Amino acid sequence: MKCYGKTDIGAKRKNNQDCYAIADKGEYLLAAVCDGMGGARGGNIASETAIKSFCNTVKEAFAKNPPADEQAVKDLLTQAVCDANTDVYRKAVEESELEGMGTTLVAVLLCTVGHYAVNVGDSRLYLQKDGELIQLTKDNSFIQYLLDKGLIAPEEAATHPNRNIILRALGVNEEVECDLYSIPEFERLLLCSDGLYNMVSMEEMSSLADGSYSGKKRSPGYRARISEMIRRANSCGGTDNITAVLLGTD
Repeated sequence: MKCYGKTDIGAKRKNNQDCYAIADKGEYLLAAVCDGMGGARGGNIASETAIKSFCNTVKEAFAKNPPADEQAVKDLLTQAVCDANTDVYRKAVEESELEGMGTTLVAVLLCTVGHYAVNVGDSRLYLQKDGELIQLTKDNSFIQYLLDKGLIAPEEAATHPNRNIILRALGVNEEVECDLYSIPEFERLLLCSDGLYNMVSMEEMSSLADGSYSGKKRSPGYRARISEMIRRANSCGGTDNITAVLLGTD
């Protein structure tokens, strides 16, 4: 399995509050993206704390007692989210200047039992197969709530004044809910923060993910594909931090 990730401050922000991690241990592959929030200092601390805690919980579980079935994997991902939430929340409570900080989290865990994902907030996981890019996770956002209720049309979402409001985040409350997904057969998986998908269209992300944007017989490698995604997002305004991780079989 190939995997590459990159994060970028973007064209408008003064600091980068995104964070990502990749752990390829042979028996499993773990990838995660966090997008922090909470002032000049709080956002990056929230994302870094969450991703470190989340990954450590998964790594320790595989070292001591690897999950043996689907339910065990889902329980592990849920526990990893809870541990990350606790660590971010505790840090925010203990340090007054960090009060109110939080972070999104989207992660995938590929292992012998199967392929699974977990999500909190509006960072996303996309699946690509046969050239088609599909959003696998569902945003925990106010816009998604309005869409689900039929209160706005899909074309209104991109310009809605409340499009940046999320309904769940790690570290904001003592407890947090997460969404779990089983990942079907795929050629590539793309994890990213909203700094990418708010700037680059689905069609463009799809061509970037599979390397078809180059127009060459030999597709560019994953490093080049991710770098081009970030370049495109910045060229379209780069209004937020941009983070992307691409996993695939080609």
